[in-house]
Amino acid sequence: MENFGLWRRLRRVGPALVLAAVVLGPGSITLCTMAGSLYGYRLLWVPLVATVFMIAFTWMSARIALVTRLTVLEAARHRFGPGITRLGGLFGFLAICAFQAGNSAAVGFAGDALFGIGARFWAAVLFVPAMAFILLPNLYGKLEILVKWVVGLMVIAFVGTVAVVGIDWRAAVPGIVPSFPEPAAVFLALGMAATTFSIAAAVFQSHLMREKNWGPEELSAESVDSFLGIAILGGISILVLFTSAGVLYGEGTAFTAETMARQLEPLAGPAAFYLFIWGFFFAGFSSLIVNPLIGAALLVDGFGGNASMDGRTVKIWTVAALSIGLAVVMTFGSSPIELLRFAQAVAVVAFPILGFLVLALAADRKVMGRHANSIGVNLLGALGYLTILGIVLNYLRLAAQTFLE
Repeated sequence: MENFGLWRRLRRVGPALVLAAVVLGPGSITLCTMAGSLYGYRLLWVPLVATVFMIAFTWMSARIALVTRLTVLEAARHRFGPGITRLGGLFGFLAICAFQAGNSAAVGFAGDALFGIGARFWAAVLFVPAMAFILLPNLYGKLEILVKWVVGLMVIAFVGTVAVVGIDWRAAVPGIVPSFPEPAAVFLALGMAATTFSIAAAVFQSHLMREKNWGPEELSAESVDSFLGIAILGGISILVLFTSAGVLYGEGTAFTAETMARQLEPLAGPAAFYLFIWGFFFAGFSSLIVNPLIGAALLVDGFGGNASMDGRTVKIWTVAALSIGLAVVMTFGSSPIELLRFAQAVAVVAFPILGFLVLALAADRKVMGRHANSIGVNLLGALGYLTILGIVLNYLRLAAQTFLE
């Protein structure tokens, strides 16, 4: 029984936590804080639903890799030809670059809040250690260590605050039912969904299976990894919304570092600002590293190259994505919060191809054999894919309205 104990299972959770670290970045923290402070618990359904779909697609991606010993894009190239995989890799890379601008802005924002001088300065300074980390050999093991510390810090901060503040369940339960408090909440909900339900990150789970050198014998263990790792991600996003709704709701819409940090005051008192900003910094820094790695691996894999984390081509494109994010911040100098919101929403337009490949391969008996999706998983995946399309169409509609105005 000891071999199947909860502690052993938790210690094995690694690949999905790496994904959680990039998805649970500064965008998730910022947007969930905004949702709770503006609308209380009324957008609670967004991270709940997005987490369920993220678990499903991460699990399918991992199973494709474990059964075929190929990444999603490698399996797609064998099944559908190189054209669609090149599009998937290219769009995945572009989506990641959109996220990367927000991550660069976020670490600069945190550095400026802690030490002054300016967000652009710190974005440029922190580019150097991020690049150095990416160029380290045997990168995967070091990533696992980094992200477990980051996730642990987030859990302590927000679980502790919820324990102190409590949850108004009468207000929270109606928030499970999908609705929008006002038209302006749609755009915020789109950003929240994009930060939690990232198809690019889910596809990357198949690369992490390769890095772990896992095969079909690990199907059961990987199911636990996908569920626990992504559930932790979704749970922290929900906790951020809870703390913001409990502490900040009804106090206005000025989203500064000091304002967002106030949600941790019931736990940390005067130290809340530093606890929040350091947490925000480490969440941003881990995303700053893992996010471009995902984009580079998808791009190289899509075009048939060696997509190993330690491969030279992947490292080159990772540094390129990291540089693009910094260049956007240095050139445009947008408000970090606005840039985060914009980047999270823009990225969703690249998701339909990758989502289709995961669902089509996982349901295909020619590829998966007896491990092909059951009817129930196919239905859940189809709902998730319709959600992707809905997010994209609604974002394009809102963008068109904004342009016309």
